[in-house]
Amino acid sequence: MNEDGNQDEGNLHDTDGIEKAMAAFGEAWASGDIETLKTLLSPSYTHNDLFGRHLPYKDWLDYATGRSGRTTRIAFRDVAVRRFGNVAVVTGFNDMTGDGATSPEDTKDLSIAFTQVWRLEDGRWLREAFQATPVVSQLAR
Repeated sequence: MNEDGNQDEGNLHDTDGIEKAMAAFGEAWASGDIETLKTLLSPSYTHNDLFGRHLPYKDWLDYATGRSGRTTRIAFRDVAVRRFGNVAVVTGFNDMTGDGATSPEDTKDLSIAFTQVWRLEDGRWLREAFQATPVVSQLAR
């Protein structure tokens, strides 16, 4: 709430460490670092991937375990963080390069548009939800 008692529109600059948590999450996902991912996920996490699958926490961690050893690199662009108290909604794009973006055999680069929901708990940002949409590179730039 703002000083007038109205719902805050969201703060695009006061992120209090969420960008650091997002970067750590991206690096851990790219390399299949499950122990780091567990520290950044909410136990009630849900993930809607670019293939349309809906994966709850355990299923998503099982998927992420299979990423171990991949050489995928991930970059963020056009990121907007909107904070509402202890919750943040993040939108933007991920550009993935290197081998293994979608499967161990995959050698193609990939861009997705994403929406992420994070919540602040005991001073730590936890990812609560994720939605990925594949984009055609010519349209996304």
